[in-house]
Amino acid sequence: MSLIKGRRYAWSEIMDETGADGSPPFYLPHRDGAIVAGCFTMELNPEAPLVVHVGKGPQITELADSFCQQTGSIPVCVKSGMGEWLCCGDFKLVRSSADPAEIASHTAEARRPDIYKLLFLAEVVRPKTRAAA
Repeated sequence: MSLIKGRRYAWSEIMDETGADGSPPFYLPHRDGAIVAGCFTMELNPEAPLVVHVGKGPQITELADSFCQQTGSIPVCVKSGMGEWLCCGDFKLVRSSADPAEIASHTAEARRPDIYKLLFLAEVVRPKTRAAA
């Protein structure tokens, strides 16, 4: 089963529903090297779910780079309260950027000096299925 847009989840539910292994870094839950979801805080990513600010650090940058090589979409959640994550829908990577000028234009609000790259996402709208008559 996948995560449902508009529903709130506990972290453990996201791990269970996506099959993520629960290992850090936690912003891109993963399993066997594949990114299975995106989980972002508004403090670090004020434009989420459309723009994600990737910080620096070996595991953090490796997962971001892996995500940039992946095709398809993943469910994306933003932290909405104490222990709650709101599913925003399924998103795919449109492009990424490590351009310092572009990073500066997107990160002033986040006040983060540690941005490695930006990930630009777009929602994948699934066609509604008709119920059997």
